[in-house]
Amino acid sequence: MHILHIALGGCLRAPPVTYGITPDTGGHIAYVLEAASAQAARPDVDHITIITRRFRNEMLGLIHDQEIECVSDKITIRRIGAPASPYREKDAALADLPDLTEALLRHASRPDQRYDAIHVHFADAAQLGLALAQKLNIPVIYTPHALGIDKLQAGGRNCPALHARIAMERSAIAQADGIIVSTRDEASHQIPRYGVALNRSRLRQITPGVPTLDPAPAAQGRTFIARHLAHPDRPVILAIARAVEKKNLVLLAQAYASDPGLRERANLVILAGQHAGVQPGTEEAGVIAQLHHIRHAAGLEGQFALPAAHEAHDVASLYRFAAHTRGVLVNPARHEPFGLTLLEAASVGLPVLATNRGGPVDIIARLGHGLLFSPDSPDSLTDRLNHLLSSPELWARLSGSATRHQALLGWENYAADSVEFYRKLGRQRQRLARPAPRRLATTVLPSGNIAPSVLPLPAFSQLIDSATQPQLSGWSA
Repeated sequence: MHILHIALGGCLRAPPVTYGITPDTGGHIAYVLEAASAQAARPDVDHITIITRRFRNEMLGLIHDQEIECVSDKITIRRIGAPASPYREKDAALADLPDLTEALLRHASRPDQRYDAIHVHFADAAQLGLALAQKLNIPVIYTPHALGIDKLQAGGRNCPALHARIAMERSAIAQADGIIVSTRDEASHQIPRYGVALNRSRLRQITPGVPTLDPAPAAQGRTFIARHLAHPDRPVILAIARAVEKKNLVLLAQAYASDPGLRERANLVILAGQHAGVQPGTEEAGVIAQLHHIRHAAGLEGQFALPAAHEAHDVASLYRFAAHTRGVLVNPARHEPFGLTLLEAASVGLPVLATNRGGPVDIIARLGHGLLFSPDSPDSLTDRLNHLLSSPELWARLSGSATRHQALLGWENYAADSVEFYRKLGRQRQRLARPAPRRLATTVLPSGNIAPSVLPLPAFSQLIDSATQPQLSGWSA
């Protein structure tokens, strides 16, 4: 089997990846690389090709202007697009989709290129994958990673770009042969909000594993952070997320600043991406400015660390150092589609506190290594932080649960289930010369009229939450 992954956003390269170097360089890249590695380890997989964008930017690395990059003997990254193209983020990059689609079709028309399944990541990649699948008659599997409707619900700006994204996601859900999601929340709530009538056999929950952490020890984490802190050996409250509003890092900083007892008991460390690459006037710049303001206004220079840059080994060593200090990882997102950092924390025995909206509910239920809180309530967060950090017995119980469930953190089951799903969808597609178009569920507007399946979409609360019942695997019962 030759598997084709398509992921266009961010700086996708062979490890080590500098996560946070751009707003688009996040957890989906870890997902693609780890999934490909686990699938390549299977004897029934011959090769994996990962398609991404080609661009030239010296700050981001000249490797991204290299057409072919070998990850291993069975994994190749192929970059499409014109040489020396500029790097574009999210919305701006949508203008390149027609050219990228044409480039992919040209590449795939070569007689030495044969694929058995296409796994697309985000809706922009789905456009390329669906065009190629129509030509080759092979299945397209769509993984959304994060969805626009949930961003809108979590307070995202209601703008044409977000509605265009939602329309693309709705089209991908409707047209893909199969959909792979990571959590029960995605399968049972997030996907059905798009109003697409799904046959349950098309939707599969497959829980991913934890990305392989750099082996850097806890002592390295202490060295990295000690220059920012007056008492570096206090328990570490650690947060690792992009500097965007939906990640709710400002609430965490405000909660910490407002509680004198918490400030004396523990240090706060927030890794909010790579600050050097943030453009003035952007959402990321605004969030980072707010964090700096809270830090300075409350006089927290020796207690609240906000490093401007970090590498993969810094992140790994900080997880281990936080566990060494009997600290905690906090994910305060307004809505978290999955929660990759919760798995990374579990891999080193670090307890977590996480939002009660989205994927963390599933993860904590299965691993038992943390507590949930409302992302709307600073008091809910400070109460749980004080409770956990003042209770050695609770901390030991949560840490021990993470350690006992290490077997659930591997990628082997993901690889087996995803490859089996690809094969099943491939057989179905071969039986159907021309698959019937997917039927879209009706959306009723306030006027009582029926909304067409085009922009503008109705308000979030007016989208039908259909009762899709997905097939579940991984941690699900």
